[in-house]
Amino acid sequence: MVGGGVTATAPWWAAGSVVALWLLRETWTAFLSRRKERTETDANVDLIKGLSDRVSFLDQRVTAQDERLQAEMLLRLRAQEEASALRTRVRQLESTLRGLGAVIPPEDPVVPA
Repeated sequence: MVGGGVTATAPWWAAGSVVALWLLRETWTAFLSRRKERTETDANVDLIKGLSDRVSFLDQRVTAQDERLQAEMLLRLRAQEEASALRTRVRQLESTLRGLGAVIPPEDPVVPA
């Protein structure tokens, strides 16, 4: 040791090894955290895709149910119109028969079900 300096210093390769290990640890930690974040992001994307598919499916079901209800309402309306037309026709025929002298008993009241 020329110059009589402090002899209790660590060799340069030991300090370099410590720095290299520290860099390796930081890099590995960053890699693992990025991998974890990417996994979580992928899981979130899958979750959102699944929820979007479910909402789309439910929307289709509601649309189909609305169409069925609309068709049923139209059928019921037509049935009511036909029943009304038939009642009018029956009353007209009864009136004509009464005019010809036929005796027609009164109609029994319909008991609602």
